[in-house]
Amino acid sequence: MHESRNGLVEAANLEAFADSASETLAGLQQGEILRRAINFVVFAGGESLEGSFISLYAALESTLTFFRREDEYEILPREEFSRIERDLKKWLKAHPLLEHSGEKRALIYEKIRELNRFPFAHVFRKFCERYAVDLSDLWPVVGKPEDWPLAEIRHRLVHGDPFVSRPAAALSCAHVHLRWTVERMLLSVLGWPVACSTVNGDFLTSSDKAYQDWRNERASFA
Repeated sequence: MHESRNGLVEAANLEAFADSASETLAGLQQGEILRRAINFVVFAGGESLEGSFISLYAALESTLTFFRREDEYEILPREEFSRIERDLKKWLKAHPLLEHSGEKRALIYEKIRELNRFPFAHVFRKFCERYAVDLSDLWPVVGKPEDWPLAEIRHRLVHGDPFVSRPAAALSCAHVHLRWTVERMLLSVLGWPVACSTVNGDFLTSSDKAYQDWRNERASFA
């Protein structure tokens, strides 16, 4: 794994960062969710590469959960969507391909409520807009599966793909980009400038080869 930094914030700024982050966390209604995300990041280094990737992605998802709780990210209020859910179930029950298969209908029924949630990619983009997080220089989180965004790698890992037939260097590169992504997201929520951290583009250009090589590494997954 790539370990070219001594910390997220340089020693000269560490005390100021700790004070600022603690004050911000104390003032957040959903601060506990953000602390959970921070813990995922802190303890992700003591696992296998695959396990660490999943932990870092859990940090990303926890950060987005914090964001969702700060605003309403359901398409319709629950009571209104219940009406749509009832109508959908009636329609599915009468559909020629499903009318004689209660088991298949039941499987589809279990997924209906997901229709009322904003897609992950939409929430992620809204988060980046709200907190002015620039990730354009890093391995993308979302995108087409065939382009191997970080979300697709996570999906493959949690569903049992051991990645043994794919280059280990590519997964390692994706892993470090995921860490940088999550760290930028957390810094932005905590109100600390990314420019004053070790995950800004200038610092990474001079300190980590993976910062510039990720496009080649991603292509090797194909």
